[in-house]
Amino acid sequence: MRILQIVPKPPLPSVDGGTLAMHSITEALLKQHTESPSQNEVMVLAISTKKHPFLTAQMPAAYKLKTKIEAVFINTNVTFFSALFNLFSSSCYNVNRFYSLNFERKLITILQKNTFDIIQLESLYTASYIDVIRKNSKAKIILRAHNVESELWKRRTLIEKNSFKRSWFKHLTKNLSTCEVSSLKKVDAIIPITQQDAESISMLLDGTKKPMLVLPFAMELSSTISYLKKEKGTVFHIGAMDWIENSEGVKWLMHKVWPLVISKIPYATLHLAGRGLTQGDETYYGENIFNHGEVESAEQFMNKFEVMAIPLLSGGGMRVKLVEGMALGKAIVSTSIGAEGTATENGKELLIENEALDFANAICNLIHNPIFAEELGKRANKFALEHFNLSESSKKLNEFYTSLIQ
Repeated sequence: MRILQIVPKPPLPSVDGGTLAMHSITEALLKQHTESPSQNEVMVLAISTKKHPFLTAQMPAAYKLKTKIEAVFINTNVTFFSALFNLFSSSCYNVNRFYSLNFERKLITILQKNTFDIIQLESLYTASYIDVIRKNSKAKIILRAHNVESELWKRRTLIEKNSFKRSWFKHLTKNLSTCEVSSLKKVDAIIPITQQDAESISMLLDGTKKPMLVLPFAMELSSTISYLKKEKGTVFHIGAMDWIENSEGVKWLMHKVWPLVISKIPYATLHLAGRGLTQGDETYYGENIFNHGEVESAEQFMNKFEVMAIPLLSGGGMRVKLVEGMALGKAIVSTSIGAEGTATENGKELLIENEALDFANAICNLIHNPIFAEELGKRANKFALEHFNLSESSKKLNEFYTSLIQ
């Protein structure tokens, strides 16, 4: 199969969950199977932004050769006047920010020079180009839904305390919902990342039937768990802090949960890392709280500490860092939203708590009971190997795409 993958930001370097998810599916498409006589050809066309620039020097030569990756810069920054103007418009501001005539022209050139079987749109933010694809290609158009975006924005609106922002978010959500339904109906098939998202999408489609494959985030996984000695009483969170859901969750962890933890375990320490964190930022410091900034290796950082905290209060889709933590055999405490879409069970693969006191008690329980924490981590690792393995996902994806083009 010949596949064009259109992405709203360059997948490499993989600096957050979204880029990891996009790169993992490129790898799944390129993976060679012994039962298949030929390998897929994949081309990647990316939107480059100020936040996510196109850094070819940081991409492996083999990846650039295989994917023939190209990018077009679009200024997607939110400005005061554009946001204000949108209050009086019914257009979808969230999605329109990712449209440009230059990108459309580049896409047309690629479609006129190449014949594709599948064109895969990564997230709703590339949906502006559906109509131009229809005019210039006979390929099947697939939307890979990283989230149900309108649901994500509904949750964001509910927790917003600023009245002006809340009104604006409510307006954005309404327009986004209309755009999302329209885009879902235009494509030939949909790939949600979670079963919950698949059910929400079916409700949005309201009787319109579309082929659908639920395909969770997957990665190359090792069954090896690191048993390097970890400092007693250590808790960590790693995630992109320029994503508002992460920053809000971490502030809840710091100000509501953490004081309860150290009141019971005075020697406990909380370690924060991720994109958008700077070590001098006092916002992310506190009693027994350490800000490590953006670390070079997420795996090495995660393996230093005992308990992983995922304190998400809003958001949607699947948390890539949760999958990574499970694969490393970490003992994890998460909110329900943080664990959403993984089909994990509270007390079996991780602990799930939504109230500050319960979340704090779960952390203390894991620190006080290292044998239980180790067993929880082993079950998490086993679950990750069974459900988020790249080879298995690759086979399912290829079978799904083959059925669409036959």
